[in-house]
Amino acid sequence: TSTFTVQVTDDLLRTATKEFSLTMSCPAIAVAPTSLPGGTVGTAYSQSITASGGAAPYTYAVTAGVLPDGLDLASDGSLTGTPTTVESQTFTVTATDDNDCTGSREYTIAVVAPLQITTSSPLPGGTVGTAYSQTLVATGATSYTWAVTVGTLPAGLTLHGATGVIDGTPTAAGTSTFTVQVTDDLLRTAT
Repeated sequence: TSTFTVQVTDDLLRTATKEFSLTMSCPAIAVAPTSLPGGTVGTAYSQSITASGGAAPYTYAVTAGVLPDGLDLASDGSLTGTPTTVESQTFTVTATDDNDCTGSREYTIAVVAPLQITTSSPLPGGTVGTAYSQTLVATGATSYTWAVTVGTLPAGLTLHGATGVIDGTPTAAGTSTFTVQVTDDLLRTAT
């Protein structure tokens, strides 16, 4: 807010003065993006937070809540690090412009466990003509889709994509080598 006095003089050299005050309000500062993606324990994380609507440059800080363990917000808006804990954290980022005007946005980052196949290799052997069933197991999510990506299963066996079950009745002797990929509901994959 600025306070100042204005004087007017007419052609007869008479004067009049009046005091005024003028308040300049801050513009609306928008913080982006509207949301941040989740992270995975042990996997590098990197996102940029930006602001608009005010006078650059902007500085950024967490003003409420806490970041997930292993992440750090730099004053330039870079959110980086490697998450270390499975957790979900909600926090507020405030952007301050060159005129000390601010804008804020609340974010939530969910950090999940890494996706991995825990079934050991090699799989138990089977016998030609005898029913075979083996369930593949993964950890790090609640929903999985399975597929053979390299090689082929032994003749007579099938991998069921929704359950991870390899079953059937082998029809030929021999060793088969194949690669299995699992995809979770976050579209992460492990082989």
